[in-house]
Amino acid sequence: MIHTLTHQMLLAEIGDNFPNSGPRLNWSDLWAWGIAAIVAAIVAAIVMRIRNRNDMEEYCDNPWKLFRELCRVHNLDHASQRLLTQVAEARKFPQPAQVFLTPAAFEPANLPAGLKDKADQLLRLRGQLFS
Repeated sequence: MIHTLTHQMLLAEIGDNFPNSGPRLNWSDLWAWGIAAIVAAIVAAIVMRIRNRNDMEEYCDNPWKLFRELCRVHNLDHASQRLLTQVAEARKFPQPAQVFLTPAAFEPANLPAGLKDKADQLLRLRGQLFS
């Protein structure tokens, strides 16, 4: 029995003589890693929540959310989204998403001067949305 106990003690200390082996780790040393893993999971959950704010599976009762979802479906870049917002404001649409239903809104005839110089972009955008 003493012989077995001696062998167990020797086996437990077998790595202590390796150079640069460092101190032994206990379960209590893993608390910091556990806390870091929990914080990382919380950050990942927050990031996923932000990314899914335009998730089209959720009920949509917000006109601007609908506008963002339609822009996302049509793969519009930020400049095109801003231009669509300006068109919706210039046409005085009650819902900004109405620009996706009204091809005539892109006609440069009745637009303010700030948008008339973007007529080429508007026609390209109309072709992208309605063709």
